[in-house]
Amino acid sequence: MMINKYSINFFINTFPGLISIVLSFFSIPIYLKFLGYAEYGDYLMLHIFLTISIITNLNLGKIASIRIQKVNHFQAKKIISTTIIISFFSSIVTSVAIFFLFSFFSSLYEFSFFYENKYTYIALFLSNLYVTLENLCKSKKLFLITSLANFLFYSLSISAPCIFLILKIEGYENALELFKISFFLKILGVLTLLLFIFYKKLIYIKSLSIKIINDFIIYAKWQTLSSIYIQIFDFFDKYIVKIILGSATLSLYVIPQQIAGKLSVISDAVVSVFLPRVSSNKNRDNRYKIFNANFYGFFYIAALPLILLLPYFNEIIIWWLGKDVNFKIFHLFKIFILASFYICVTQIISTFYDTILQSKKNFRIDSIVLIFFIAGMIFSIKSGNIYYFAYTALFKSILSFLLKLKFMSVYVMKLKILIIQNVILISIFLFEMNDIGHMYYLTCCFFIFFLITSAPLKILKNEFFK
Repeated sequence: MMINKYSINFFINTFPGLISIVLSFFSIPIYLKFLGYAEYGDYLMLHIFLTISIITNLNLGKIASIRIQKVNHFQAKKIISTTIIISFFSSIVTSVAIFFLFSFFSSLYEFSFFYENKYTYIALFLSNLYVTLENLCKSKKLFLITSLANFLFYSLSISAPCIFLILKIEGYENALELFKISFFLKILGVLTLLLFIFYKKLIYIKSLSIKIINDFIIYAKWQTLSSIYIQIFDFFDKYIVKIILGSATLSLYVIPQQIAGKLSVISDAVVSVFLPRVSSNKNRDNRYKIFNANFYGFFYIAALPLILLLPYFNEIIIWWLGKDVNFKIFHLFKIFILASFYICVTQIISTFYDTILQSKKNFRIDSIVLIFFIAGMIFSIKSGNIYYFAYTALFKSILSFLLKLKFMSVYVMKLKILIIQNVILISIFLFEMNDIGHMYYLTCCFFIFFLITSAPLKILKNEFFK
């Protein structure tokens, strides 16, 4: 039995993320050694700021990638050209608007951290454009070149500047100067995708695609509103920790979250290959099988190694960070790895909603979750306890998963067994984090038993193997 083309594309998309994990393990101890927790926190904050491109790119590339699956090659070229042009100008407008917004708040509250670094706003323009180009390339199944560009734009841009610290090159001893190196690597990432699109002759600039412009008008608002919620859910806590508890605590908070978040390497790869397939498939039963194969494929591939490695995470972190380790990271990492797992699973569900043009439903569910999330943030701010911020993020991710799962019940196979498995999975983490060893091992056995007896092996085999 051999893996099929779909599985090969999945591994191609996963590979840069795996390299980024290695780079993070190498670079983070170096940053802590030369910069310390506070300055490294400032460096991370500059990169975190760019994540608002999740909102400011307006989801143009994602909407276009769905439409491209439903048209011929010539129409696809018109859609790609139109999307790039609109993305270019909209990225300029949003980046300039955010620059003036921060200028205004800097003058009012003497908060000049972002305002002083003009590279940040040009990098935001690049991030907006890059997200669009990435989606367009994936829509044409250009996974190899997209993986290379992702490696440059994300992984290398955040990790490579540590080389300047090792070599002790003068002038690169602080966050702002190191970010300039990241900036130039991001330019390379954008140029890689843009030049390849031209090389593949995927551009037709003689006329615009009215069809995709209409799609932008209809769907961009709902997908962008959902993206605002993603930004709030994934990054609002970091901004608050930075403001309330300071840069050093932000570093302590983000390091375990950054490593735990690498779990998205797998879910991002699943979504990248799964989105075009579902978008182009008009048969409801086929969509059902594709969704369940990818959903359960990720669920088991990610969950099983996590529960087996859980007792060894503390030793791994001590080996990794050495004398720079802060013992709060142990507990934070276990909270964040479970939260990251549910964020990734929910991402697959949310993407399926978008592909069947149900973005409004995503928005409504996220609106409910937001109420509880804000309440948790207020409580965390009043307590000033870093663990409460982490538990709020965990609660939000589980609640979002359960609500979206409920609305997806008609599409999900073996739903009742899946819910039982998730109760067991959460229990495994709680027992291990509270040092109840015998219950940890017992619940692990239950989880593995359900995996063996209830996994939908037939659709997994049909999806990933020849």
